[in-house]
Amino acid sequence: MTRTRPRGIFLSGEPGSGKTTTVYKAVDILKESCRLAGFLAPELRSSKGFRIGFNLRDLEGREWCLARRGYYSPVRVGNYGVCVDEVNKAAETLRDEIFNSDVDIVIIDEIGPMELKVLSLRNLIIDVLLSDKPVIGVVHRRLKTSDLEVYRLVERKGDILYMTRQKRDLVASRFLGKVEEIRNEYCSY
Repeated sequence: MTRTRPRGIFLSGEPGSGKTTTVYKAVDILKESCRLAGFLAPELRSSKGFRIGFNLRDLEGREWCLARRGYYSPVRVGNYGVCVDEVNKAAETLRDEIFNSDVDIVIIDEIGPMELKVLSLRNLIIDVLLSDKPVIGVVHRRLKTSDLEVYRLVERKGDILYMTRQKRDLVASRFLGKVEEIRNEYCSY
């Protein structure tokens, strides 16, 4: 069967614009009729509300440390130390989930500097973008200037919609419409 629809749809934009919330809505829409795999990168907040890090979470709920403020690591992104050993474990598990099963759609939140700093996860993201599997995800707002190679793979995979706080509802609606198109084209049950 010839595929006519895009194999991906991505959100980009400033922090706090609603990208991750919109991807979570997409997961809710898709999980009833699609076999999903991939990861989310929820932020961690202190009891006072300050962001202190990020985890990687697969769609089954398993979590690994992605990066922490104040964590010693030779791999750093801004004030965050990347948890290289944990990310390597996550990448191995995620690779098995994504490529060793009948996954309809891959979710990636997000393709950004932290996720791309560890070679195993970078290679997994590249392999997913080069695969025939449709991808729904978030792209860091500066990916084009920080990693042109991966940005070009994202562009080839599908459209990138830019979300702002002012146009959050409009962009979310367009994004979720594309998600439904992908679901209708690729999901088998």
